[in-house]
Amino acid sequence: MRRRLLRSTLLVATVSVLVLGVPLAIVGAELLRQRADMRLEQRADAAALALTTAVSRGRELRRAIVAPVIGRDEAIEIRRDGRTLTLGTPPSGDVVRVRSGDGGPLRVALLSPAAARNDDVGLVWLAVAGSAVVALLVAAALALVQARRLARPLELLAQRVRAVGGPGFDPEPVAGDVPEIEAVQTALGDADERIGELLRREREFAANASHQLRSPLTGLRLRVEELHRIAASSDARHEADAALAQIDRLTDTIAHLQRTAHVGDDRPPATDLEPLVSQHLAREQWARRFAERQRELDVDLAPVVGRMHPESARQILDVLLDNALVHGRGRVRIHLERIDDRARLEVADEGAVPVGVADPFARGVGTGSGIGLHLARELARHGGGDLLLEDGGAARFALLVPIARPR
Repeated sequence: MRRRLLRSTLLVATVSVLVLGVPLAIVGAELLRQRADMRLEQRADAAALALTTAVSRGRELRRAIVAPVIGRDEAIEIRRDGRTLTLGTPPSGDVVRVRSGDGGPLRVALLSPAAARNDDVGLVWLAVAGSAVVALLVAAALALVQARRLARPLELLAQRVRAVGGPGFDPEPVAGDVPEIEAVQTALGDADERIGELLRREREFAANASHQLRSPLTGLRLRVEELHRIAASSDARHEADAALAQIDRLTDTIAHLQRTAHVGDDRPPATDLEPLVSQHLAREQWARRFAERQRELDVDLAPVVGRMHPESARQILDVLLDNALVHGRGRVRIHLERIDDRARLEVADEGAVPVGVADPFARGVGTGSGIGLHLARELARHGGGDLLLEDGGAARFALLVPIARPR
C-alpha cells in the first residue's frame, strides 16, 4: 500500500508540474526574448540618433561614435545612398539583426549574437526544472508521511484480523487517527464478538450433543453385551456382535465429527486406501445390501496410499454407496486408482442426477435429509481433498485425495 500511495502521489505531482511548469517556462522564455529584443531596439535607436547627429555636424562615421552602444562582438550596419557601412566587429554564427525605428536618411541595424539573446531563456528553463525537482521531492516526502500514517494502522488491523480466533489474540483496538479506519475497526470488533459468540455456542452444542449421545450409546452397548451373554443360539450371538460393531462404529463417527469440528489445521495421516475400502465394504456388508435389491456391486481397487483420516474415508464411502443404493439404479462400480499426485476413488451407478438439480452437494437438496453429500464434501475438503460430480448429469462421484509422499 505504501508503494502504491507513493507512486500515485508522485504521478499526480509529475503531471501537475508538467501541466503548469512547461507552459510557464514557455511563456517566461518568450517574455525574456521580447525583453531582449526591446533592449536591442533601444540600443539600435541610440546608435541611429548618434550617427544622425554626427552626419548633421559633418563628422566622419566611425566606430567611436557608437562605441558606448555596442559590445565587443556586436556591430552597427549603416545603409546610405545604396552603400553599406559596418562599424564594429560583426558576430560569427547566428546573428540577430534589429533595425532602428527612425534614423532619418540612414538605415541603421544592430547586429548581435543570437546566443546573448537566449542566455536568459536557458536560465528560465533551468529555474523551472529546479523548481519541479524540489516540488517532486517535497511531494515524495509528504507521500511517505501520508503513506506511513495510512498504511501502518491498516497493517496492524490486518494482523489483528488474521489473529482472530487464534491463540494470543489481542482484542484491543489498533491505535490510529484516521476516522475511516476507526470505523472499520469498530465494525470488525463487533463482528469478532458475534462470530466468537456463535463459535462458542456451536462448540458447546457439539460437546453437549456428543455427551448426550455417548451416554445412551454406552447403556445400549451394555444391554447388547448382556444379550450376547444370554443368547441361546449362534445366530443370536452373531446378531449381537453385529449390533456391537454398529455401536462402536457410531461412537467412532461421533468422536470423529466432533474432532473435525474443533480442529481445522491438523494434517491427515497416510492411509492405505485399498485395505480400508475392502475391509469397510466387508464389515458393513454392502455387497449383501445391493444383492437384496437385485443389484450388482463391482469393486476394482489399486494399491494407493493417500493422506486422509480413515474415518472420513469410511463416512464418505458410506454416503456415496447409500446414495447409489437409494437414488441410483443398475450396477454400482467402485474404482480406486492413482492419477498424478492424487488418489481417485470413484463410485458410479447407471442412474443420473435428477433434472433441475444444479448442485447436488448443496445442503437441503434431494428427497432425503439433503445433508449426506454436503457433509461428504466437507469431510473431503477438510482433509485437503475434494468430492466431485463428474460427467455432468451421470451419477458418477469421485473422491480425490492427496498422495502420501515419503519423507
